[in-house]
Amino acid sequence: MNNFFSHLLGWASVFSPENLNKFGANYEEKFGWIRNVFDPISIVLYVILGIVGAAGAIYAIYLGIQLARADEQGKRDEAKKHLITVLIAIAVTVVLIVFFNELMPLIVEAFALPKAAA
Repeated sequence: MNNFFSHLLGWASVFSPENLNKFGANYEEKFGWIRNVFDPISIVLYVILGIVGAAGAIYAIYLGIQLARADEQGKRDEAKKHLITVLIAIAVTVVLIVFFNELMPLIVEAFALPKAAA
């Protein structure tokens, strides 16, 4: 039992404020460049979001017209299937772009300790 507590206390020293400050400074030196990469990628992703949104909306309108004008059930089902696929693709693209633009920087910031703590 004594060995367990000494092992547990050994792990506690790893997370001491001094060690965490050293870790934060090292982490910032090694991975601080990630912050600089997010800015241009964010701009590109918003442009892609606009292009995908516009193209998806135009194609969805086209498919909606095809669905409304279809005389046969087979053509109607085909247009409906394509319309559902387009809507899912647009939704997934929007969710991924929002994730990478809004949530990913927050996740990186949570793991990158500020230099002021060092």
